[in-house]
Amino acid sequence: MNEDDCFPLLLSQRERSAIELAFQWATSKAVAAEIQSRHELSDDDFLAGFPDLAEAVQELPDEDPPDDPPDV
Repeated sequence: MNEDDCFPLLLSQRERSAIELAFQWATSKAVAAEIQSRHELSDDDFLAGFPDLAEAVQELPDEDPPDDPPDV
């Protein structure tokens, strides 16, 4: 096992909690991608370190719905 394989395990509990909370509030895959980028998590690290969250992200819509519905 090299250093890259255990990266998610090297996060402090505070860092893991912050990442988990951010992903739980994600409303779309686009938001989840921003969170992943902000925390500098590769796809592989995210999947290895947070498999349940990675599965939940797959169920999110691709984009956020518009804030205001169009007038009809």
